Amino acid sequence: MPSLIPLARQGIVLAILLLLSACSQPVETIREIERNLEIFKASPNMVTLEALDKSFDKIQTQIDTLQAKGDTVQADLYRRQAFTLRYEYRAVRREFIRWSNEQLSKKPQPVLD
Repeated sequence: MPSLIPLARQGIVLAILLLLSACSQPVETIREIERNLEIFKASPNMVTLEALDKSFDKIQTQIDTLQAKGDTVQADLYRRQAFTLRYEYRAVRREFIRWSNEQLSKKPQPVLD
């Protein structure tokens, strides 16, 4: 009966490689940005704003890694997607800042004697 230990080792190595490759795929980061953008549109808050900033930094790092590996087609694809999402993000963020400023100006100011 053949030993199962080499097969088990191969299975473990394969599982680790799959986990590592799934952890930081650009497509997952793009989806993360899209989800956070929708959340931010529905209910603007600083936590989501910070998460979006981190996600944009992450996708840029992933794009740079693809470019360094010579995968320019994938790098360009994700760069275009990130650009479009970043444009939408900036528009929503400007609207949020405008709305925040309006809310601040509506609050009654304390009277100082």
